[in-house]
Amino acid sequence: MGSQPLSLAELRQQALAWLTPIYPLAEAQALVRRLLRHFLPDWEQRWLTSGGKAPFPLSLYASWQRALQRLQNREPLAYILGQVEFAGLRLCLRPGVFIPRPETEEWALWTVKRLAPAPPQTILDIGTGSGALALLFARAFPAAQVYAVDRSPFACQTARANARRLGLNLHLACLTFGQSPLPSSWPLRWDLILANPPYIPWTYWEATDLAVRAYEPPEALFCHDTTLYKGIAEFAATHLTSTGAGVVELFPPLAQEVKALFEASGLLTELHCDFSGRPRWLWFQRNEKQALIQSSPPNSLGEAIENKPNKLTSLPSA
Repeated sequence: MGSQPLSLAELRQQALAWLTPIYPLAEAQALVRRLLRHFLPDWEQRWLTSGGKAPFPLSLYASWQRALQRLQNREPLAYILGQVEFAGLRLCLRPGVFIPRPETEEWALWTVKRLAPAPPQTILDIGTGSGALALLFARAFPAAQVYAVDRSPFACQTARANARRLGLNLHLACLTFGQSPLPSSWPLRWDLILANPPYIPWTYWEATDLAVRAYEPPEALFCHDTTLYKGIAEFAATHLTSTGAGVVELFPPLAQEVKALFEASGLLTELHCDFSGRPRWLWFQRNEKQALIQSSPPNSLGEAIENKPNKLTSLPSA
């Protein structure tokens, strides 16, 4: 670039020339906008007031190029920026920790809205990763005691750091759910249980997007069977409070099988679709004499489910 800085318009044009051979144009444009917002939070104002002629700071150009090179290698933007937005929370994120997805954000916000009239007091997040779900619910229900587990020490460090940075209280334990008991000081009964477990069968490895396989932790993505769901269902059946409930995220082709596991444990269930129309989350609660809390969100799902998924081009959109 020499000693003369590129204008924002020139920088954008250069970045698109690098990225469009790898990404569709709309995706490349969105990535460039995200990068500009990261490096220059007021870039849009600068662009508008100068017609795109405002200079990009020379001091940032080397870092900008490194970011573009990582994008050329199809590394996820969240790892490049070191952060991700989740339901209004800005979470720090590092390679080796699962990237929370929009589908998860969708059902988490749906759950917060559903529980708002009677907020939970004790919340357990199984497989917390970056802490996204646990911290969202800690923010939404400040009077609740929120607990989270993950088997990855690296993920636990990340979740703990995010909780500290956001000023939210989170009780965290690094353990493998179902193989190690929860800490004895934790509650015995839970008002809300959340889980976004590894749910892609290893048989779908080749069908999963290459960038996901190359960069994200496989232990947070892939599973051999539905054993973990069965363990969560059995735990919920004996550890939910009388009015307690929970939500688990699903791999769409296995939705009916997982639903049957929870019902076999004596729980009442509801299956719901995400914004793409795929069965994505299961609401469950104790099968008490009182009727199942009824709700009729526009994406309630009937019994018929498409069991032939398309190629996985992003993690949850099976």
